[in-house]
Amino acid sequence: MSAALLFVTALACDPGAVSSPSGTSRPSGASPTVAAATTTPKSDQDAGVILEEFPPGGPRNEVGLKNSDKMRFKARASIRLHRITTDEVKPVNVASAVGSCTDCQTIAVAFQVVFYKRGTTNIGPENVALAENIDCTRCVTVARAIQYVIPVDDPQSDVPPDVDRLVKAMDKELRFLSSVKTWDQITSDEAMARIQRVLGQYDELSAYLGDAMQTQRADNATPGPSAFPSSSGYPPASPDATTRPSPSPTSTP
Repeated sequence: MSAALLFVTALACDPGAVSSPSGTSRPSGASPTVAAATTTPKSDQDAGVILEEFPPGGPRNEVGLKNSDKMRFKARASIRLHRITTDEVKPVNVASAVGSCTDCQTIAVAFQVVFYKRGTTNIGPENVALAENIDCTRCVTVARAIQYVIPVDDPQSDVPPDVDRLVKAMDKELRFLSSVKTWDQITSDEAMARIQRVLGQYDELSAYLGDAMQTQRADNATPGPSAFPSSSGYPPASPDATTRPSPSPTSTP
């Protein structure tokens, strides 16, 4: 994996976990700030992105964000790559978002890529997305957990080139989203569609994908919710039966 994956981007107040067409009135992605990546973002800090390639410790990735600012769009993401060399493959990937504001949008994205030895059978990854609104008015809160659990011949050295490209593309997209500041610049559904376009460019990896998303809306916030699962376990063996359904808007109760 390229050394370029070892930077951290902090686009708001927080050094914070994997693409982005340009817009006319929307901000462009900012240049990264080079720093050491050692901690997971805290929920009481501001938006941002952190990218860590094979950090020490267990295969766990968590990102949390709470938005209490009126008319703010906040996005935080954590991207982590892990190698598992033991016979137990049980990585954890969790995204949690809390909205407690008026006319606001809150997005937390946890993106995890795990490599394990081909032939291992004790496999039980966890991939969870949790979104909650507390005293919210016209707010949309989204949590999305994206987890790739990929068998390779040698977890210590094998990094498929398409995974490298996917991580760089997702990092670019998430940095763009974390640079957005106000509710009117982009909707949460547009943000999720941008992420989905990145994933769609790497459908050859969909057999290893677990994709969980939960959306909470308050007081007729628009647009309508997307039909993603709130949690997903180990991805299927075939790309024909993925845990990543296409989003389809439904009416708000």
